[in-house]
Amino acid sequence: MAVSPRTIAAIKAAPLSALVEATGAQLKRVGHEFLTQCLWHDDKNPSLTINDDKGFCFCHVCRGGGDAIDYLGQRRGLSWREAAEAAADILGVRYETDNEDPEVTARRNAERKAAVAALEAEQGTYKANLRAPQAGRIRDLLKARGLTAEAAREFGIGFAAQGFFAGRITLPIYNHRSELVGWTGRATKEDQTAKYKNTESNDLFDKKTLIYNEVRAKEAAREAGSIIFVEGHLDVVSMWQAGIRNVVAMQGTGAPDPLLLQRLTRNIKNIILCYDGDAGGRKATEQFIKVAGPMALEGKVNLSVATLPEGSDPDEVIRSGGDLYNYLANADSWLDWVIDTWASALDKTDTAMVTDVEQKLRALIDGLRSKALRTHYIDKAARVLTATEKEAEKLAKEWGNREFFSSEAEWIPRDPQEARLAAERRLLRLFVHRAALRNQLLPLLERVHHPALRWLSARLVELQENCPRDLTPHSVMAVVLVAEPHYMEQLRTLVMPNVIIDEEKPVLRHLASILEDEVLTPATDESDPDQPPA
Repeated sequence: MAVSPRTIAAIKAAPLSALVEATGAQLKRVGHEFLTQCLWHDDKNPSLTINDDKGFCFCHVCRGGGDAIDYLGQRRGLSWREAAEAAADILGVRYETDNEDPEVTARRNAERKAAVAALEAEQGTYKANLRAPQAGRIRDLLKARGLTAEAAREFGIGFAAQGFFAGRITLPIYNHRSELVGWTGRATKEDQTAKYKNTESNDLFDKKTLIYNEVRAKEAAREAGSIIFVEGHLDVVSMWQAGIRNVVAMQGTGAPDPLLLQRLTRNIKNIILCYDGDAGGRKATEQFIKVAGPMALEGKVNLSVATLPEGSDPDEVIRSGGDLYNYLANADSWLDWVIDTWASALDKTDTAMVTDVEQKLRALIDGLRSKALRTHYIDKAARVLTATEKEAEKLAKEWGNREFFSSEAEWIPRDPQEARLAAERRLLRLFVHRAALRNQLLPLLERVHHPALRWLSARLVELQENCPRDLTPHSVMAVVLVAEPHYMEQLRTLVMPNVIIDEEKPVLRHLASILEDEVLTPATDESDPDQPPA
C-alpha cells in the first residue's frame, strides 16, 4: 500500500527544522534559514541549509539534500516508506495509506504508539532499579567490568528485580527507527540458565531484524567509514567508552538476515567483524560470512575480519591495555580469513578432506569478478592445498587456465559524493608517489574536504614547503603514524597503495574537473591544522 498523497503533503508542509532538531541535530539560525551538519558528506563546519518555507534542505558543498523524508532516510538508513512513516510520527502528521481505511491505519498506529509507551515506562523502572540501594551488587559488577556511569546513562542500562528478566542487567533494544522494542537481559549469577535472554518475539521485537546500537553506530560510521560487529552487547558499551563508536552487535547468535544487511549498508559499505577469539567467535564469523560473502563477491560490501588473541573478547582486550585499534586496522579480507581458517584445520594427507576444501575454495574464488584478485587467491589456495611448491604451481596453472565464465555485473555509476572521495584519494596518492607532479597538484590540495584526507593534505603542504627533498612515501608514513587510529586506517593505503598509480594526462584532467567544481568547494575549516585529528 502506497503512502497517501495527503500524508506526504502534510509531512512536506510541516517545519523541516523541527524534524531535524528532533533527531538530535544542532541548528544555527541564519536569517530565515538554519544551518546544521550535512549528512551526505563528512562535514565539520555546518553546511546543510534548512529552509522551512520550502520544506527542503540543501548542502552547497556536496549538493546533497532533500525534503523531510529524504533527510530522515539518510540519517537513520531507512527506506523511503519507513522514513515517511517515521517523519509523520515525529511531526505529528496522521499517517495514511492508499486502499486502506484511514481509521484502520490510525488505530494501528495508535496501538503501536501505546505499546512503545508501555515499554518506555518499563524502561524507567529498570533504570530506577539500578540506582536503588539494594542493587549495590549489580553496580559493583558493572564497575568491575569498567563500565562508567556515563555509559550506563547513555545506553539506558538498568536492572530487573522481578518479572521476565528477574535478576538480570537490562539493556534496552531500539530498532532502526529509534523505537524502544524490548530488552536483552544479561545474567548476573552463574546459576542463571542463559548468559543473555531476549524479549520474546512479538510485533515489535523480531531479533532477526534488530541490531544493538544501530542508530547510534550509524552516526559514528559516517565519519569512521566502517561499521564494526561484535558478539556481546557489553562489548559495544566498552568500545563506546574507549572511543570506538561505530560498533554494533547482532541480536542473537545466528546468521544476519540479508534484508538487515541491505538496510545497514545503504550508506556504509565497509564491515569489520570483531568477534571473540574462541570457537564460538569463529563459528559466528563463518555464519556471518555465509550471508555477507556473496554480497562482498558482488562488490556490494567490503568485508574484513579482525582476529583477536585466543580466548579474548573486545572488552577484555581493552581492559587488559591491549591496542584494539591495531587489531581493527589490520583486519584481514574475509576471503583471506576463510582460506587461513580452513588451512589451519586441513590435513593434507586426507584426500577426501583436501578435495572438499578445494571444491569450496573454487566456488568462492571463481565468484570473484576481478581477474587480478582471482589470480592472487588461486595462488594462495594452491599453496594451502598442496604439499610442495611444484604441486602448488601446477594446480594454480591448471586452475587459472580453466575456462571461466562470470556474469556481467550491472554498472552502477558513483554518486557525486563517492566520485569526489575517490578523486581526493587519487589526488593524494599521486602527490605522495609522483614527485614530478607535485607543483601541478599542489593547488588542488586546497580543495580536499574529507576530514582524514584534509588533515593529510595539510601535512603534505608543510612537507613540500619545508623539506621537499625528504617528501617520500616513508616520511609520509611516519607522519600518518601520529594520526588517530581511525584516520590512520583510512590513510595508510594511500601511502602504501594496493592499486596501480595511474598518472596519464586524462586522469589528471579528470581529477581537476571534479575538484575544481566551485559548487563542491568546502567551507573553511577553523580547526587547528597543526594538531592531529581528535
